[in-house]
Amino acid sequence: MLLGRVTHSLDAKNRIIIPSRFAEELHGKLTLFPSITEYCIQLYDEVEWLKFYEKITALPDSQVHELKRYLFSNSASVIPDSQNRVQIPQEMLEYAGIAKNVITVGVGDYCEIWGAETYERDRVAEKPAGLFETMKKLGL
Repeated sequence: MLLGRVTHSLDAKNRIIIPSRFAEELHGKLTLFPSITEYCIQLYDEVEWLKFYEKITALPDSQVHELKRYLFSNSASVIPDSQNRVQIPQEMLEYAGIAKNVITVGVGDYCEIWGAETYERDRVAEKPAGLFETMKKLGL
């Protein structure tokens, strides 16, 4: 399970090192795509991406055509090198507002890659009360 967060930086070739705590869980080919709901990049391993892909492609095309076009045309497959580095496409970096400092966050079955400033601005402002209410409604 992918848990916690790690602060690190982008190198001169637009690469990040997948933090070792996440690299242990992420295997093989990885898929990157810009989040639909937040200004970050989501990172899935091949198994989790396939589950996500199957859910989307099982829905009627009339309902998800635009979603499929967005997700698949903006996604990128990457394979970590021997040092667990992956190159992030420039357009994804721009979308997520990543210039240098990065925070990689474990979200259970995938990771999010954030520009450190965006993460701190957006995440620190969250109010736990809303999360508590949601958990209560779900019986957690």
